[in-house]
Amino acid sequence: MKIGIMTFLDGTNYGGFFQAYSLYCFLVENKYDVEFINYKNKAHFFHEYRALLIKRNPFLVFKNISKIIKFKKEISGLPASKFTSSINKIKFNNYDIIIVGSDIVWNYQWYFLGKDPIYFGKNVNVKKLIAYAPSCGSINIDQIIPDFVIEGIKKFNFISVRDEKTALLVKKVTGYSPTIVLDPTFLYNTAGKECDIKKRTNYLLVYAFKLQPEEIKSAIKFAKINNLDLISIGYYNKWCDKNIINIGPFEWLGYIKNAKYIITSTFHGTIFSMKYRKKFATSNNDAIDSKIKTLLNSIGLENRIANGVELTKILKMDIDYYKVEDKLNSLIDESKQFLISAIND
Repeated sequence: MKIGIMTFLDGTNYGGFFQAYSLYCFLVENKYDVEFINYKNKAHFFHEYRALLIKRNPFLVFKNISKIIKFKKEISGLPASKFTSSINKIKFNNYDIIIVGSDIVWNYQWYFLGKDPIYFGKNVNVKKLIAYAPSCGSINIDQIIPDFVIEGIKKFNFISVRDEKTALLVKKVTGYSPTIVLDPTFLYNTAGKECDIKKRTNYLLVYAFKLQPEEIKSAIKFAKINNLDLISIGYYNKWCDKNIINIGPFEWLGYIKNAKYIITSTFHGTIFSMKYRKKFATSNNDAIDSKIKTLLNSIGLENRIANGVELTKILKMDIDYYKVEDKLNSLIDESKQFLISAIND
């Protein structure tokens, strides 16, 4: 039995890499024959690299090129079909099962991703089609749902999602509520795989593409009071003491592991803050709203979301990770059970 994973593999997003990597590693641990279907449509490819390489600051362009190279190296170590931007060149008959997900592969409104119907199973001819933890992101659920989305969702043999909004989308199309599962990064333990950065550890880590002005002021204030360096990774934030952009995925893990505190505006920044038992604050935004609320509400950490609350107050609050992990372990078991059952049924 051959399994193909269809997700956003070729990219320079740390969360995107680790959701794909973790899903693959979990399946291999369970003795499945699996590889990635290395596909990305031309629009998605163009917009992603344009965002990295069209910069006024040549220093940032150079750093982003270096980051791209590091991601390419890690991705090349994963078993995958030959890269293509053409659906017609994908040999679907090589697979018995295709797992679509995770990530925002079901965001059919955002031009950046190319509004690609393939992630809804269009022209995907295979014995079994499974959706594991996809998200529709920031779509407007009240607008008319395209025919390819409706037809595609109905084509799946098993559907799980990662957030309430995507669950509502599936229910509107099929009439039933799908299983809500955890992101694949919870299915596999990356502890011990981090790069040893061998640098200072007395820092407040910032992994955020966007923060509100009052949140920035709060972060600077907190760092100053606690004698912490402000280190931004992955994204350039000029107000930080140090910006480290050109790091690979496992270096990224190293910076998270060694941080004293973490501020993030991303879904996976939040996840890995928890996985490494950090005090963290998450700046909410439309891109992550449903995913973040679904996850944090389920484990009693909704108070880590900065909804007009000063980040300083959030970072000072303790987290009982024994209680959090007790709830997470139950959700992890349910998520694993869904995926294994869907494959074996």
